[in-house]
Amino acid sequence: MTVGKYDLIVVGLGAMGAAALYQASKRGASVLGIDRYAPPHTLGSSHGDTRITRNAIGEGEIYMPFIRRSNEIWRELEAKTGRRLFHKSGGLIIAPATGGAGFHVRGDFVELSASLAEKYGIAYEILDADEIKRRSPLLQPRATDRAYHEPGAGVLRPERCIEAQLELAREAGAAIHTNERVTGYEAGADGVTVSTAGESYRAEKVILAAGAWIGDLLPAAYRGGIRVCRQLIHWFEAEDRSAFDPAVFPFVIWIGDCLDEFWSVFPAPRDGMAGVKLVTEQYHSSSHPDAVSRVVTAEEAADMYHRLTRPRLAGLRDNQVQAEVCLYTLTADEHFLIDYHPASERVIVTSPCSGHGFKHSAAVGETLAQMALDGGAEFDISAFNLARLIDAQA
Repeated sequence: MTVGKYDLIVVGLGAMGAAALYQASKRGASVLGIDRYAPPHTLGSSHGDTRITRNAIGEGEIYMPFIRRSNEIWRELEAKTGRRLFHKSGGLIIAPATGGAGFHVRGDFVELSASLAEKYGIAYEILDADEIKRRSPLLQPRATDRAYHEPGAGVLRPERCIEAQLELAREAGAAIHTNERVTGYEAGADGVTVSTAGESYRAEKVILAAGAWIGDLLPAAYRGGIRVCRQLIHWFEAEDRSAFDPAVFPFVIWIGDCLDEFWSVFPAPRDGMAGVKLVTEQYHSSSHPDAVSRVVTAEEAADMYHRLTRPRLAGLRDNQVQAEVCLYTLTADEHFLIDYHPASERVIVTSPCSGHGFKHSAAVGETLAQMALDGGAEFDISAFNLARLIDAQA
């Protein structure tokens, strides 16, 4: 039996889906949001207590409109909810002066970030190793390392951002169904039917924002163009937690000589998770999200501390106090997907975010709402087309 008729159904309520639901409901549309779990949760890609946000986006100038608009929306959400969603900590991107590994781009990420900061009037500095150590004494760069420093950067609180947008959407009249898995959808001339394990729903338009599960909802020809990679988040005990407060400690993206040396450390807000957050990235293995191991092993914790952390950072004890698994859903070029479905413009597809999407999600949600309700997007989304998935498999 088909239940209800909506202007829009949003499938998946993580970073992109929650933002789209909020933006559409704010405009007065009748909206239903459906998620297989109960967001915010730790089973997808939109968790981890803190997420880095920067103003000069070295991944490409195509992202600059999204980051600028997202920053406006985060401030809007803070004003509406009274919750702190952003901590200004400053940020460092550290890399070898020559020969560093690629980070979401093919090029020198420090120089790419600096060039965009110059073009858009964003405050920044380039620091040598001695200056990095002088300003952040816990860090231990090599003499050959240098950093892009952006004082206006910081960290977002992803769970709070999702909660705020879902709550505001609900207050605006959106229906939200959690712990309900979408099993399929069918678009026709007069609307779209979305089926779940127990019901089916009708809408004029549908946004598919299923994160790591997006491949299950795409035509088979496109699925080979995306991969889901298991990533690890660790929190280690600090000798002095106050030394990692956002007021005094920046986030650090550390690009090593090869991809296996990538490492990041985050400031630790007083009301955040116990310990100090550390992450790495791996792209060697991928799997279906339902097959990903959710257990972070003792060997993985030891590798994070002894190989990646201890040579670069003082002030942490060899005591992992918390760990989570995060899912990165990647395209071959590591850029987003934001496009209409190849079979019907009643269906809009978004993600994968390739590990750098949360900072842009507020504006991506607004863009998705525009595509669903207005028939087009304010920002240029041509680089995020679905056809790339087929091209990548050729």
